[in-house]
Amino acid sequence: MQEISKFIKDTFARMDLQEIREFILYGTEQSHIKTEPYHIRLKQGSDPIFRRINSLYPAEDELTNATNDISQVLAAYQEVYTEIGMKAGARLVYQLLLTDNPAPFAEGGTV
Repeated sequence: MQEISKFIKDTFARMDLQEIREFILYGTEQSHIKTEPYHIRLKQGSDPIFRRINSLYPAEDELTNATNDISQVLAAYQEVYTEIGMKAGARLVYQLLLTDNPAPFAEGGTV
């Protein structure tokens, strides 16, 4: 019984949002996990494209049009992937709530 308890503890220790994301998106574990805060990851991801756009469009009106186009496409991706994420989360909750498997603690065990 202690082996089962250790297995459950180890399983919970491996639960990490980024690892779950990696597995769902890429079918792998721990390949692209980043530990930086969101604002740093967003800045690191956006800096290269903004440097490129600024170099391609020195005129302010052209720069504005280009950044508006990028904003429009990013907003579309944001909307779609947020909805997909919400559906994925709801599907996982549905599975968790409606599973026929008894809870791991049903016999009074603890993690």
